[in-house]
Amino acid sequence: MSLPPSMAMFLGDRQVSEMNASDLNLSRNLSVLWNTSGGLNFDLILKFERNLRLDGALLAALLLVYGAVITVGVAGNSLVVLAVIRKPAMRTARNVFIINLAISDLVLCLATTPLTLLEIVPQYWPLGDTPFLCKLVGTLQATSIFVSTISITAIALDRYHVSENSFG
Repeated sequence: MSLPPSMAMFLGDRQVSEMNASDLNLSRNLSVLWNTSGGLNFDLILKFERNLRLDGALLAALLLVYGAVITVGVAGNSLVVLAVIRKPAMRTARNVFIINLAISDLVLCLATTPLTLLEIVPQYWPLGDTPFLCKLVGTLQATSIFVSTISITAIALDRYHVSENSFG
């Protein structure tokens, strides 16, 4: 069986007889897509495949847990934000703290949790040598956690103030 040069380079030492039709179709389609966009460096793909610190069941379990945490976190916090925005009766000063906490948790779920996973799974930092990205990850994580902590503290102080005034 004759393969295009890009496919032969992608397959490397793997025998064509080991591949089924769906592998060939997927590889051919991806090859066409990537070659029309300026080419894909297959050595880079292999480098990232070898960069995994975890493999097999442990990697799958970690991805499943992180995926569930991100999904539940985004869904729950989005519902909180939507509930407060859509109901005029919910737009109180106290709920501003809850909205602030929900938005901070959304940033945590959408930005910092995937980046944390990106720090755990590979052996080496896969986003290049720019120090900006490393600092951005740390800054996003610290800011999100700080805002969440301050929001929870403000909610607790507000609840304490309300309970003190109701008995006094």
